[in-house]
Amino acid sequence: MQHRKLGNTGVDIPVIGQGTWKYGEDRRKEKDEVEALRYGIRNGVNLIDTAEEYGNGGAEKIVGQAIHDIRSDVFLVTKVSANNCSYKGVLGAAEASLDRLKTDYIDLYLQHWPSQHYDVAETMEAMAELVNKGIVRYIGVSNFTIQLMQEAQYHLGSIPLVCNQLAYHLHDRRIEKDILPFSKDNGITIMGYSPFGFAPHKFGMKGFPQFNSPERKILDTIGSKYDKTAYQVAMNWILRQESIVTIPKAVNKKHIDDNLKALDWELDKEDLDQIENYFPL
Repeated sequence: MQHRKLGNTGVDIPVIGQGTWKYGEDRRKEKDEVEALRYGIRNGVNLIDTAEEYGNGGAEKIVGQAIHDIRSDVFLVTKVSANNCSYKGVLGAAEASLDRLKTDYIDLYLQHWPSQHYDVAETMEAMAELVNKGIVRYIGVSNFTIQLMQEAQYHLGSIPLVCNQLAYHLHDRRIEKDILPFSKDNGITIMGYSPFGFAPHKFGMKGFPQFNSPERKILDTIGSKYDKTAYQVAMNWILRQESIVTIPKAVNKKHIDDNLKALDWELDKEDLDQIENYFPL
């Protein structure tokens, strides 16, 4: 497994994590979800990303089952809902997450979305309190602009903001314009979600290139050169950025094995140029 530093913390995290969106929504899938997480951990994918919103807390419960006896082997990320971003709301949400996750600390705690109801100052005051209490090790945000990241860091004071979790994939490269350079300069790791795009038409965004489309054909052609799939090419392309890690959802062992095959090789300049032509910024 390849690793990268989390911001300027000196802490190594895997370049590929395990996302848990939609986990905990179907009791019939619970066993398979737990097994997938544990399989990933055994194979070095020990960064697990979840949130109190996923499955109304159900995803955190699944994660709790998966890591209860191997907690120290896992780098655990979870998120507080924008609706719980008051000072008391953050503290209460963190305690509830700890209970569902069956742990007494969170490695990285994120504000899931900018809040329409609570100022960044109030939220970050609570986040800082969690760090001071030893409940949370590191603080991050998700879906934040540069201005909001600056506000968050200002109100955190000496506690560094180490992560911003954002959509990043072939059809959405917006962060390359300003957020990514800013984050590099300020020691903030980008944790890219939805590396294969969204489901078709979701949020008005494009999904992964469909079979027989020109975009898919070029990814398949490039993949054949390295004996990789189009999906593995797409993930390898994401990880060309040194300050980015990615958190694909992996619901079974095969998905995890496929994700791992995106590592330990590099796209050459010719192939990167072709991708640039088909998926421009």
